[in-house]
Amino acid sequence: MNFREFPAFQDLSAEQFQRFLGSCQSGVIPANRQIIQQGKPGSHIFFISTGKVRIALKTDMGDRDLSTIEAPTILGEISFFSGELSSANVITATEVTALAIGFNTLRARLYSGDAACAIVMLHLASTIAERAASMTQKVADFYGRQAEIENTARDLFGEWSFL
Repeated sequence: MNFREFPAFQDLSAEQFQRFLGSCQSGVIPANRQIIQQGKPGSHIFFISTGKVRIALKTDMGDRDLSTIEAPTILGEISFFSGELSSANVITATEVTALAIGFNTLRARLYSGDAACAIVMLHLASTIAERAASMTQKVADFYGRQAEIENTARDLFGEWSFL
């Protein structure tokens, strides 16, 4: 995918897009490179246009892979908005092509009234909202299945009696 095709950039004029790119670093990141570290402050938002990344957690029971995400995707935006430490490790599963903008650079441009950054941030906020809605639905589905399991267990073992 060409970076210009990213949904976050589609509403930018050609001039806005070029100015935004001027504040970013771009390049190819080799496979098996950690780009976000769990428990550390975030520093960049990554726009991944090609390749795959692996999301993993360090737990008391060892490292656990959560998922593998294929490009196009955006990473690091939660830490940017929340100010919280990174909640997971992100490791390149394959070589990836990425565009990265530093948090400090992005904040400075936003505070200066940069329209391109404001448009990109609106798209990122929309993406976060979509992810939150999807997660809420999955939790609701989980609780729905939990009640079904409890009812089935009650039905299965409710008739057991030794008297």
